[in-house]
Amino acid sequence: MSLSLQFPLEVEDDWPPVGSESLPFERKREDYECLASPLFVKDLAAGEVIKIKKDGEGFVSSWEHVERSGRSTIWLLRLANNNQIEPCLQRLRSLGCNTASVDEFGCYSIDVPETLPIAAVDEVLEELDPELVAIAFPSMRHPE
Repeated sequence: MSLSLQFPLEVEDDWPPVGSESLPFERKREDYECLASPLFVKDLAAGEVIKIKKDGEGFVSSWEHVERSGRSTIWLLRLANNNQIEPCLQRLRSLGCNTASVDEFGCYSIDVPETLPIAAVDEVLEELDPELVAIAFPSMRHPE
């Protein structure tokens, strides 16, 4: 059964642009399996199983990995208006990646399956202009 877990975020200098992130999980006895790549929660990837503690308001107050997946999460941040991101995301989806976004904030998350060589993803990302799009690797699970 799928459910959402709410992760509070530490906002500093107005970043991230939200105070918490809700992510879909599947309950696995006492633990939870992440069903999507996060946009703001670091060190978490789709397919990973975590153990959590909740605070009195139902937010995840702490968590730890029980099992890491072989999937990696990559974040893109739009630094200036451009038409590079959507074609990049389309190419990554055609390679088998899943994507999520909050267009109004220019935030994008890429879920890279463990079967896809990271070199194929890097080849697509290298086409992005670093003056227009920032790239981060908050949970790299692929061998480099």
